[in-house]
Amino acid sequence: MVEAGVKPRRGLRFKVFVALVLIAVLIGALWFFVLPYLFAYEKLDLVVLPGHSNPWYYWVTNSKGEVRQLTIGFKNSGTKELKVKEIWINGTLVDSADWGGYFGKTIEPEHTTTVYVAPGNLTFKKGTSYNLTVVTSRRNRFNFTLCVKDYNTKLEKVKISGCYFYYWPPDSNHKVIGIEVKDLSGTDVIIKEVFINGSSFIVSPRLWLYEFSSEGDIEISYPWKKGMTYTVTVKTVAGSRFEVNKTAEFP
Repeated sequence: MVEAGVKPRRGLRFKVFVALVLIAVLIGALWFFVLPYLFAYEKLDLVVLPGHSNPWYYWVTNSKGEVRQLTIGFKNSGTKELKVKEIWINGTLVDSADWGGYFGKTIEPEHTTTVYVAPGNLTFKKGTSYNLTVVTSRRNRFNFTLCVKDYNTKLEKVKISGCYFYYWPPDSNHKVIGIEVKDLSGTDVIIKEVFINGSSFIVSPRLWLYEFSSEGDIEISYPWKKGMTYTVTVKTVAGSRFEVNKTAEFP
């Protein structure tokens, strides 16, 4: 009679144990997979550098004295991957070709990126505040008020430090002009176009000269002739132009 009464109790304990394990697994799955998805959110903030209280952004003056570019740091303070889809200034949509991010347009949670905004038809005015609206792929909108002041406006300056005429690949008849560009201003400079004797060549992808690593190369296919002199000009997204005259030489 004793043995007959023990077996059911052991079976009940086993069932209770299995039930508790299943409940724990379900709670774990809910905690790690369901709840983060349900409660994930987007949040975009301006970068504040260590030791500073103001957000990090500045305006860029081009070689003609016009303030034509905004450079700004963003941080994804949310829990979702954030993709910037649109940028608006004072209620006007900025063309997608007139803005971009150093690390692309996607920002991972707790990561930062630098973004430039250079509307082709807008010159920023000192002493004026602008409303910047960022729209994400999930249609969330983040608004920032930014003011153009003397202390946060910088003059960009670029030097064409080298211009070379060669064949690439070396054993081919394909002629190219290699252009070395150096950022002298301490600002982020984005090269978008090259002119050779007035002929335009779009730089794609654009050459981004970051202020802490300020040299880069551009290679343009061009049927140069040895002994001829060429005027080579680089143009930035802010509208600056810098040029050099160089005679084609090849060993």
